[in-house]
Amino acid sequence: MRRLVPVFLSLIFLFGLLTACRIETTVTVDVLPDGSGEVEVLVTLDDEALQAVETSGPLEDQLNVDDLSDAGWEIGDIERGTVDGLTRITAVKTFAVPERLPSVLNDIAGSEVFSNMALTRERSFARTSWNLTGQIDLSSGLALFSDPDLEAALSGLTLGRTEEEIRELSGCVDPDCEPTDFFLFNFEVPLRDGGKGNGSIEDDVARWTLVLGEKQDEPLQLYWTVEDQAPRLWRIGSVIAGVLFVLVLGLQIVRHFRGPQAGPALPAPKKTNRRSKEIVQEPPQENDENESRSLELLVLGGVGVIWEGGNHPEGLLISFVQDKGGIADSQEIADRYRSASLGHVSQDDFWSSLGVNGLVSEIEEEYLDRVDIRTDVLPFLDRMKEREFEVACLTNAVLPWATYLRQRFGLDEFITHWIISGEVGARKPSQAMFEALRRTSGVSFKNMLLIDSEVSTLEAAKGLGMSTVLLKGTALIPEGFPHPVINSFAELFRPSDAKPGSQEETEISNPGD
Repeated sequence: MRRLVPVFLSLIFLFGLLTACRIETTVTVDVLPDGSGEVEVLVTLDDEALQAVETSGPLEDQLNVDDLSDAGWEIGDIERGTVDGLTRITAVKTFAVPERLPSVLNDIAGSEVFSNMALTRERSFARTSWNLTGQIDLSSGLALFSDPDLEAALSGLTLGRTEEEIRELSGCVDPDCEPTDFFLFNFEVPLRDGGKGNGSIEDDVARWTLVLGEKQDEPLQLYWTVEDQAPRLWRIGSVIAGVLFVLVLGLQIVRHFRGPQAGPALPAPKKTNRRSKEIVQEPPQENDENESRSLELLVLGGVGVIWEGGNHPEGLLISFVQDKGGIADSQEIADRYRSASLGHVSQDDFWSSLGVNGLVSEIEEEYLDRVDIRTDVLPFLDRMKEREFEVACLTNAVLPWATYLRQRFGLDEFITHWIISGEVGARKPSQAMFEALRRTSGVSFKNMLLIDSEVSTLEAAKGLGMSTVLLKGTALIPEGFPHPVINSFAELFRPSDAKPGSQEETEISNPGD
C-alpha cells in the first residue's frame, strides 16, 4: 500500500517550497473508552500554496488515493476555507481494538516514523487506565515524502531535485535556513478525563510538535484514566445508604436510652387477613437461559469450516514456499505467516522474507488458486440466505488473501460480516476478535452460534456466552466433549413435522442442542 504522507504531501510540499509556504500536518489519535477509536491525518495549506499547486490543474484531480480507500482510509472532501484562507485535506481510519493502532499509524509514513508505538490499558474496579507510548522520528527529512518507487521514477532524487535545487527553490539563501523548516508536524490525542505526559496538554488535548528533520528527545509518554459511570453512581448510592444507616442507628440508640414515653393508650390495631391487590407479588420465576436466547447470527470459522481441511491458505503455505525454492524451516515459515496474519508486515516483505522472489501479485494468485472451499459450504450458505439467516466469518488470515478468496468464491453474497485477524491486529481465540465481531454485527454473544474446527476458539466463545458447534475434522473427539459435534453442515438441520419435500421439511437445530 502506498504510504499516506507521500500521497498527500509530495506534490504539495514541492510547490510549498516554490512559494516558501509552510505546510502543516496534524495526526490525531482519538481513543474511545472501549478501546476502539480513529486516526485522522489533516493537511493544511494556505491560499498561496494552493494557487501554486493548482497551476497544474485542480487539486482534486492531482491526488490519487484509490489504494488508500481500498485499505480502509476514508478520504474527506477538500475543504476550501473562505474565512481563514486555509485549505484542508483529511483522511480517517478507524481501529476496533487498541492493538490495531500501531499498524494504522504505520500506514501513514512507515514504521520508521512511528516506532515502538503501543496503546495499553489496565482495568480495575470502576476505572480503566490507558498508557500510550512510542517514538516519533522525522529525522529522515525530505526522504519521508518519497519511497523507492517514486525515487526510481525521479532519477533517484528525492522529489526529483538535488539538495542545492531544493534550497534554491525554497529561497533558503541563508546558511541557517533549511527547506525542512517549512514543514510542521503535530501529533495530538484528545483527553476526556485529563491526563499526564511529556507533551503539552491544553484544553484537554495532548500535543507534540516537531519540524521535519527532528526526532523526539525522549519517547512519547501519555497516561490517562476513564472512570465508569455505573460504578460511580453505585458508589454515590452506597454513600447515601451509609448516611441513612447511621441516622437510623442513632435514632434507635436514643430511643433505647430514653425508654418508653408516657402518653395516652392507643387501641391495638385490628388484624385482617385481607391482602391488597397492589402489594400481592407472585414468587419470582426461574430464569430459563434458553428462553432468552434467539439465533440472530451464525458465525463460521475459516480453516476447516469454509476452507477445505489441508487445502486452506495456511496449510498450503509450507509446501508452496519449499516448491518455490524458499526457506525450508517449517517453524520459521509458520512464525512469519503468523506475523503476516496479524497485519504486521507488508505482502512484499512477507514473501521476500520467505525467500520467494518474483512479482507478488503473480505469486499470490498462483498460491491462492490452490485453495479449495468445502463442497458443502455454498449449498449451506445458499440455504441460510433463503432462510434470511445473517452469517459472519471469524478467521485468522492475511487480509489481502481473505479479500481475494472472498471475491473468487463469491462469498460476499452470503456472508455479511468478515472479522479478519489481519485487519483487527489480533488472532483467535483472542477476546479482541470476538469483541470486534460483537461491535461490527451489533449482536450480543448469547444470540450467536459459532461453528469452528478449533477447540480453543470454541472454549473462548463458550466462555463469552456463545453457543458452539465443532465441525469435526480428522482429530478424535474425547469422551465428555463439551461442545456439540457435526461432520458436515447438513447435520445442523433436523427433521420437523412438515411433509417431505415442503419448504418446512427441516429446521436449524437449537443453538443450545
